[in-house]
Amino acid sequence: MKPTATVFAALALVIAAQAWSADTPAAPICNSGAKTGWQSVTKLKQYLTKQSMAVSQVKVVGDCYAVYAVTHLGQPANAYYHPVTLKVVAPIPD
Repeated sequence: MKPTATVFAALALVIAAQAWSADTPAAPICNSGAKTGWQSVTKLKQYLTKQSMAVSQVKVVGDCYAVYAVTHLGQPANAYYHPVTLKVVAPIPD
């Protein structure tokens, strides 16, 4: 009976991993080089504030910045930004 329990446990882990990965979109590749050449999160926030966005969170995802923000109209403006150029690379899927 132990092998059956082990098989079911392994199957449950595989199913859970697939469900988790399906909910987690892959980040784009920014090819941003070493972090020593990146612009700061503070500078990115200042840049977005000048564009009338309220930034709630910035995370490093892969070699990009993931920005969670809201426009002055209250619409979500979640996107990946290149850490060197501070340009939008791709939207973050909902």
